[in-house]
Amino acid sequence: MQKIAYALLLSVFATPYAQAETWYGSAKFNNARQNLSSSLLTSPRVTDRVDAPDSSKSFVASFAAGYAFENGWRLEGEYTMPNNSTFKSYWAPFNANVNSLHVQSQRLMLNGYKDIPINPWLSFYGMAGVGIARIESEGYQTNETRRFANNRQHNLAYSVGMGLEAKVSEPITLGVGYRYIAMGDIETGYNTFANRVNARDEQLKGKLKEQNVFLEARYAF
Repeated sequence: MQKIAYALLLSVFATPYAQAETWYGSAKFNNARQNLSSSLLTSPRVTDRVDAPDSSKSFVASFAAGYAFENGWRLEGEYTMPNNSTFKSYWAPFNANVNSLHVQSQRLMLNGYKDIPINPWLSFYGMAGVGIARIESEGYQTNETRRFANNRQHNLAYSVGMGLEAKVSEPITLGVGYRYIAMGDIETGYNTFANRVNARDEQLKGKLKEQNVFLEARYAF
């Protein structure tokens, strides 16, 4: 009896992950944490950074359409809705002046996934993606009347991640995952306010990164 039970258990874990080729649509609910690293204030009069920009947390949705292959590979296009973040920093010798950088980002990505079966209904996966991030940056110094000009740019973005998913019915799969996204260098336009030398030579800069912990629902057609 024990041998029969052991054989049945082994057969469950040895069963290939059942996946037919099919089109699918999916939605993700992302707990997004954005960070601005390598933060720079371009001005010939500052000496060093007193306090670095902090991170920003938000919730943002993304939607995808893709194709699942029989061998466990998936390929999809994904759009992530706009995400707003604000980062504040202080610079010597003007450390009483806060520099506030506001960033709005959205992405269009091509993602590849590889499913690794655990049993017929549960699988682990790894993923990687590449695409375009549209980023708008603006800000102010001390108060909102001293503004840096708005700047819009389109950056190359890439992501890597992993997750766990469960097939709860023939068309529906639910999952949870983590991914890291790099969105490149960002910058505001130059200052629109008059500084102490009456020059337009200051702007806010940095590298924008994001980490997602997400829930996903996928529907196969």
